[in-house]
Amino acid sequence: MVFEKIRTTAKSKAIGEDVDPDNPTVRRTSDFTATSRTKVRRRPVFLAAGIALVVVFVIGAVALVNGMRQVTNVLVVSQDIAQGQQITSQDLTTKQVNADAGIASVAVEDKATVVGQVAAVPIPSGTVLNPNAVTSAVIPTKGLTLVGVTVSYAKLPAEPLRAGDMVRIVDTPRDQDDSPVQGPITSKAQVVSTTLIEATQETTVDVLVQADEASWVSARAATRRVAIVLDTREK
Repeated sequence: MVFEKIRTTAKSKAIGEDVDPDNPTVRRTSDFTATSRTKVRRRPVFLAAGIALVVVFVIGAVALVNGMRQVTNVLVVSQDIAQGQQITSQDLTTKQVNADAGIASVAVEDKATVVGQVAAVPIPSGTVLNPNAVTSAVIPTKGLTLVGVTVSYAKLPAEPLRAGDMVRIVDTPRDQDDSPVQGPITSKAQVVSTTLIEATQETTVDVLVQADEASWVSARAATRRVAIVLDTREK
């Protein structure tokens, strides 16, 4: 009897039942068994909120993609354009930019309005063409004269000259002459462009000078007895 009671108790515990030690034939079902599962109640409010968040995310993603697709074709400078240089069709290419980027630009459809005009400022290659960077003004303007001055590298500053630079054309003595007692004659000018002459390694600098000084600058430049000095670039 004792062994039978022990076997009955062990078997009942294995299946999750309580056995009355005094009466093994009476079994009490346990409140929690190994096979019991707690049922989780899903709250409809949380489920609806999750769905709403997913919908908002999808709508935002679609709007972002559509915004990125709103592009426009604009003109871009394909090679450096010096100040005062006439703009040709070969100087321009096209590029797609975001329509909402807020970049001042010229639409491809308006290309004919800028070809033939001149650059009001130096325009580097790869720059989106700004409509304010071109002008129809003729160079030289009234009261100014365009003069080409050819000098050796020894009579130029080491800093490369750029279009728009303010310079002075300085009269220099002959190689055998003594240094001048008085200050040299100078003429203020503005650089329009520079061209390297490969054969002689000299540089021709096109400058704008006052019309009444153009004859002196041109005559002195012909003798190669001039130097060009760069004035401040600070605005």
